[in-house]
Amino acid sequence: MRMAVEPRGDTGGAPLPTGRYAAGRRFLSRATLLLACLFGATVIIFTWSSTLDVLGGETRQQDSAAEAMTLNAARAGRDAIPRALEPADRALSLLQQRAGALTRGDRREVEALEVTLTNMARRGQDGIRALAVTDAQGNVTWQAGTTLPGWMGNAENVLAHRYGRMAPLLSRPGSIQAGLVMSYPILASGGRFDGVALALLEPARLGQALPSAQGANDPQTMLFHSDGSLLARGRNAQVNPALNRLDAALMPEPAAGGTGERRVSLPEPGGRRTISYASAQVPGYDLVVLATMEIARGGLLSRGSLVVLGLAGAVTCFTGLALLWLFHRVLRQDARGAETEEPMEAAPTPPSAPSAAPGRPAPRPAPLPARTAAALIEALPAGAYAARVLHAGGEAEVHITAVNPAIRDITGWEPAHFQDAAQWSRSIDWSSYPPGEPLLERLAEPDAAGEEAVVEYRLRRPDGSWMWLRDAARIVARHGSTVDLLGCLSDVTREREFAAQADNASRVAARGAMAAGLAHELNQPLAVMSLAAENALDALEEGAAGIPEALARLRRIAAQAERAKAIAAQLRSFARLEAAVLEPVSLPNAVQGALGLIASNLKDANITADVRLPANLPTVRGQPVLVEQVLMNLCLNAKDAMLGREGAAHRLTITAEPGFEPHEIRLIIRDTGTGIPEEALERVFDPFFSTKPATKGTGLGLPLCRSIMLRFGGGISLGNRPGGGGAEAILTFQRSRPPATDPLEKDTLARG
Repeated sequence: MRMAVEPRGDTGGAPLPTGRYAAGRRFLSRATLLLACLFGATVIIFTWSSTLDVLGGETRQQDSAAEAMTLNAARAGRDAIPRALEPADRALSLLQQRAGALTRGDRREVEALEVTLTNMARRGQDGIRALAVTDAQGNVTWQAGTTLPGWMGNAENVLAHRYGRMAPLLSRPGSIQAGLVMSYPILASGGRFDGVALALLEPARLGQALPSAQGANDPQTMLFHSDGSLLARGRNAQVNPALNRLDAALMPEPAAGGTGERRVSLPEPGGRRTISYASAQVPGYDLVVLATMEIARGGLLSRGSLVVLGLAGAVTCFTGLALLWLFHRVLRQDARGAETEEPMEAAPTPPSAPSAAPGRPAPRPAPLPARTAAALIEALPAGAYAARVLHAGGEAEVHITAVNPAIRDITGWEPAHFQDAAQWSRSIDWSSYPPGEPLLERLAEPDAAGEEAVVEYRLRRPDGSWMWLRDAARIVARHGSTVDLLGCLSDVTREREFAAQADNASRVAARGAMAAGLAHELNQPLAVMSLAAENALDALEEGAAGIPEALARLRRIAAQAERAKAIAAQLRSFARLEAAVLEPVSLPNAVQGALGLIASNLKDANITADVRLPANLPTVRGQPVLVEQVLMNLCLNAKDAMLGREGAAHRLTITAEPGFEPHEIRLIIRDTGTGIPEEALERVFDPFFSTKPATKGTGLGLPLCRSIMLRFGGGISLGNRPGGGGAEAILTFQRSRPPATDPLEKDTLARG
């Protein structure tokens, strides 16, 4: 019996093992399917991991934006509260003036101040409900408005100022409806505590100054005392019983200048909401502004996040469909038992996101004695007169002994009118007359400081018009209680008009220079912000791939906005310094504090600081932070000047010496730099004038230093050292208390 064998290609008649071949094909198909599934799962996991990172980044951006809004609201409230307290601060200053007038025995000034203060308290002007003054034991000696207790010796304000507090104090005596008490210390001669000036304020006035919430998604602002008690709420703020006291965890962190801040986000217990909190310390007062805002979760996604989410879904669907097609193909081949294997198509690779375009380079921001007879007086061509002052019974009696007829041409009045003291007095505008006694009485006082004096005042002519008159008088003889004087009258109306015109012209010129300088300083950050905004728009048009670049551009815009804000803040500080109570300042401590802050700058520039100040140097009037700011600015200017001089030893010397007046102390800062150009010495305190390159200074540092020193009642001067050895800055301070009569203490500075 013959066996039939089917030939297969070129097999030489041998039989093909069909069972083993089919099993090999099935194994290969299964392995390919397994690898494709692993690759697809990897693509899906990677896609969704990237998507979740993008969505999480958006959530973090929302949190950061909410926290920034909350912090900005707290800062706005912190800046608004001192302005709301300015009327009370002004009223307390008037109470301090009243105490000084009482000490001098000036009843006219005391009565005028009391009328003004009583009207302020009666009308409730600017939230002031009551004003009062206590003596050193706490007894209320004068008050206006709401009746206060007769004795306040155990009140927090009185105790705090009695034991040395110089800064203003704001306290809450009871409930919120009872109001707030703001106080200043009253000091007698020698710096002795002599009582307290008090102002009772309406808390709602401070609440109106806080930023108002326009909607539920706006930050809610509240004002707390540093002890945690709630004082006031901003307009439209929602009442939250849980925030009747300020938790210690939300108190601002301590910072230099009393401008501490804190920002924190906490989840609401048992809920899906997160609350953003931001607190800011009000400088100079025991007050804290708290801003809160809810960070919503689960809201609508942004357009960019929706695009990323759509792309992730598309990649997932495409990969899943490809795997299903491959799985179906493998099963189909196995069912038919195909003997030939079709080339397996590789699963399509999901489109990968194109790499972010490299950041485009943005331009860096460029960045007048002799006795004269009456006949000679009347013959003079000028408006001259002779007078005699008699002191009898403690009162001064003035007699005009001779008058030149030229007074008629100057004032329009006959000489007899000038010789009649009562008639002449009715022609004077006493509101324009300098404070104190009239010229002749004051000059003839036995303890008068000088032998001559000049006053200017407004005088009404016979026709009803007004003129400015200058009265200059000089003592020519003293005979016991009798003093003979000579005087001269001159019309200075035109002179005053010309001076006013010149002052207006100089103000216009200064404003023009400040405007030009401010435009120059702000032009650079604005140009960078404009270019970065254009680049961010171009990047966002690219879709999801351009988001990283757009975020980088937005960060650059934020940085330049902070620079512009810093320029505006520096200009605002130059234009107006915040009112604050001056306190004793140790100059050695202030110098050490300033040098400690710039120690690295001096070390990098190889500059040696030589401080020659005695440890027992008397204290001066000022504010520690502002004194350090002036010293830092002057030392950094000296550093820049020394860097411009090569081949010379770089040394910064700080010494102290007595001032021209017994109550003054001078602090001298010398350097070994290039000095100040002679043509620039007259302009160094002009705003926006600087000898440095445009990228190294704004020209506002020295004007700000001058404003600070004037605020302290002192002064500042700059000049070059003899022989070209550098420059020197002289700061003049006032002592915090009068000089001691002990010769050893008087010679402290000389020995230093």
